[in-house]
Amino acid sequence: MKWKNTIAVLLSTVLFCFGILTGCDDINDINIEDIAIEDVETQDIIVEDETIEYADANNEEIETVEVASVVDGDTIKVYLEGERYTIRMIGIDTPESVHPDETKNTIYGQKASDYAKQTIEKGQIVYLSKDVSDRDKYDRLLRYVWLEKPVDVNDENEIREKMYNAKVVLDGYANVYEYAPNNTLYDLFLSFEAEAEQNNRGLWAENGLNTENIERAEAQKEAEEDIFIGNKNSKKLHSSYCTDLPQEKNRIYFDSKEEAIEQGYEVDSRCIK
Repeated sequence: MKWKNTIAVLLSTVLFCFGILTGCDDINDINIEDIAIEDVETQDIIVEDETIEYADANNEEIETVEVASVVDGDTIKVYLEGERYTIRMIGIDTPESVHPDETKNTIYGQKASDYAKQTIEKGQIVYLSKDVSDRDKYDRLLRYVWLEKPVDVNDENEIREKMYNAKVVLDGYANVYEYAPNNTLYDLFLSFEAEAEQNNRGLWAENGLNTENIERAEAQKEAEEDIFIGNKNSKKLHSSYCTDLPQEKNRIYFDSKEEAIEQGYEVDSRCIK
């Protein structure tokens, strides 16, 4: 490296002068290579080829994925390491648009779904970060979804500007959803929700989101039940409301009735309208 060569030249000059002053017969008796020049190390920077690169402490937490499809306002499917996964976004809940009981699907849910599809597109590269749990009871990955790769996953400005989970709340298309124990950003999301409500953003202007605690609790309960369950053996499609669900080993989970039908499953009309 150039800076090492510079130091070596300076040391040679000093030694030469020292030899003259002390009467050293042969300056070559002093071997410059015997003088160790230690690499410069700091806690926060890496020095190489005269450039400074700041180490990203959060790189290992980020998963880079390709979007396979957008299911609704709070659920997407992605390709991760060659496999297709369903992502249930942490901390948010949007009105229903693909619920097994179609009477629960609303125009507000469709608007939230449209917002998601305008913000996240099929084939887009997005970035995922975890909280505490890796998956929910339906084997969906629980993640925060970043539209741009963050430098610091805990920085509020980055969360506001880059994280979909935050943006959909700030823009007024989702309620905050307490998905314990994944509550790292819960209080921050609540402040985002209050900001959106106070400014009548998105669905708040149409009274399309929940404000009362009892409504919020009911919406969260329904969100947890918003699942289509296929029987691998009979190829029947059930909802979580069915009384004769297949054993866990024979189940396959879908995010919409249409997805299941495309894969050859027949709707159980007793519990799916």
